Amino acid sequence: MNTSDFIAGSDLHRLSMLRDWFSSALGSQLLETEGSILDQLLPGLFGYQLLQLSVVDHKLYESSTVGHRFHMGVNGDDNSPFIGNLTRLPFEDGSIDVVLLHHVLDICEVPQHVLREASRVSIAAGYLLIIGFNPFSIWGLWNAVKMWDRRSPWNANFIRPGRLMDWLNLLDFKIDRAIFGFYKPPSATIGRVHMPDFSRGLSRNINWPLGAAYVIVARKQVGGMTPIRPVWRRQETHLGQISVVKPMGRDMGER
Repeated sequence: MNTSDFIAGSDLHRLSMLRDWFSSALGSQLLETEGSILDQLLPGLFGYQLLQLSVVDHKLYESSTVGHRFHMGVNGDDNSPFIGNLTRLPFEDGSIDVVLLHHVLDICEVPQHVLREASRVSIAAGYLLIIGFNPFSIWGLWNAVKMWDRRSPWNANFIRPGRLMDWLNLLDFKIDRAIFGFYKPPSATIGRVHMPDFSRGLSRNINWPLGAAYVIVARKQVGGMTPIRPVWRRQETHLGQISVVKPMGRDMGER
């Protein structure tokens, strides 16, 4: 299969650029801060299945206590157990307890499609964690000034937390919490200098909504229904002990 089978060309370009940027000095520091926030959150989220969809090609869920944790690659060259399409996830409805979306909404032309798929595969009372760039920050102002700059991360979506929460509410998610982090200037030059990051100190308690990135935790609500554990079919595949389900045949373009 071609990479285009998994992700649109424009989205692939943003993915490649943002992945490279996360390898830079400033990007690595942001990723480290996001990892620290996840280390605080994930141990409190329980279940049987955790799915990571990320712009980086390595695990971000090491602190999770969920029994079966895996990440799905979105690029044909990703070093992942399997590769899939963000807008057509190969999982049955209501089959995942925790879904982690790490900056994938920031690279997609139509992020709502990815969000709908994440909602579809989430179990009732399951958790959705979304990490994205915060437009209400120094980085957001810098992004507005550098609209002409097509370099990453300035070519990514900076989705307003309020708008994202509205989308989640329409998908029957209740917002559990929103955490903001990383207060360093958006300068690669300054980023090379090891400056204090209050994300690991004072802001853990104050949670200033001006951090460069946010982590929104939402829980799926299904009124009057008791969550039922989906039946996973054990298949003999190249994934070894990973349990997979039948791919959905639904065309996301018809939504």
